[in-house]
Amino acid sequence: MLTSASVLAAREAQTPARPRLAAPALYAQACTLCHGADGKGSSTWQGEVPVPDFTDCLTNTSEPAEHWETIIARGGKARGLSSAMPAFGEALDPAEIRDLVVYLRAFCRDSEAYPPGDLNFRRPLETGKAYPEQEIVLKPEVARLEGATGSTMEISYENRLGPRFQYEVTLPVVFDTPTTPSRAGVGDLEVEGKQVLSFDPQSLQILSAGLGVTLPTGDRDRGLGEGAWAFSPFFAYGKAWDRTFLQTRAGAELSTNADRLPSQLFFELPLSQALGPPRSPWVPAFEIVGSLDLHTHEDDWGALLEISKPLTRLGHLIASIGVRLPLTKSAEKYRIEAYLLWDFGDGPFWKGW
Repeated sequence: MLTSASVLAAREAQTPARPRLAAPALYAQACTLCHGADGKGSSTWQGEVPVPDFTDCLTNTSEPAEHWETIIARGGKARGLSSAMPAFGEALDPAEIRDLVVYLRAFCRDSEAYPPGDLNFRRPLETGKAYPEQEIVLKPEVARLEGATGSTMEISYENRLGPRFQYEVTLPVVFDTPTTPSRAGVGDLEVEGKQVLSFDPQSLQILSAGLGVTLPTGDRDRGLGEGAWAFSPFFAYGKAWDRTFLQTRAGAELSTNADRLPSQLFFELPLSQALGPPRSPWVPAFEIVGSLDLHTHEDDWGALLEISKPLTRLGHLIASIGVRLPLTKSAEKYRIEAYLLWDFGDGPFWKGW
């Protein structure tokens, strides 16, 4: 394997007219021995950990540029990966590293069809994201009402199909309800599809649309479901200004039985701030959520204060916790919400610590 010292020596041998190496030359000198000239991995690689296939567009595009830049500059261990990937930070300047990441991403021949990981903003507690994901999310909630408590756990599985489509299955598990606290069981199953409509890496914007379907699988008589089908078309949008993120999701929940489940419009908007590079920092957020009953025209608004943090150096396990407070008249005094997220597209649960 060529080391960062060989690249540094090559730079020092250059004439003043060429102060730095171009990305193709850098890749040829420092990367091909392990990653192969075509980016698929060298046939001579003998390491225990397989190298990534840069021609796999999902692998290539799903991480922010900062993630690849950190691995090149500080080595694989900086992100909880193999130490076989050396650090080149002393041999290459930041501009060369950025150019090299751009070159690596070009191995994906269809990269323009894939939204880059730079648009994968941190997940809020309630607002659905515009970016397509590969995640498993456990989301417990405890709601405090006057003299009563209700608690649930949502289990969500999200996966991608192709460059821009994601499907999601969510199963709510009810531990107790304010009216029947001793009863527990499975609630109404939710299935959702989402398609990215457009994205712009330069202005850091992404727009998606989707449709969710709620199936009346829970036992309504036991307080475990609504007993009605519901269809939920929506739009989701995300925008970043450096490390400040605005996300929003708006749509409708259209019930097939208004007596059991009222139809409504809904709106969700979080504003968050990353306190460091995108893969590793604490991210505090303020979230506004609301709904409007289409029959009674009564609205229901709440505000959430929350904070999230990755648990691994790889950043594929994230925990979040927050409190939701009512902004309009409500029987609910407050609600504690949290999630534990595993981005299985990045690797196994035990990887990246």
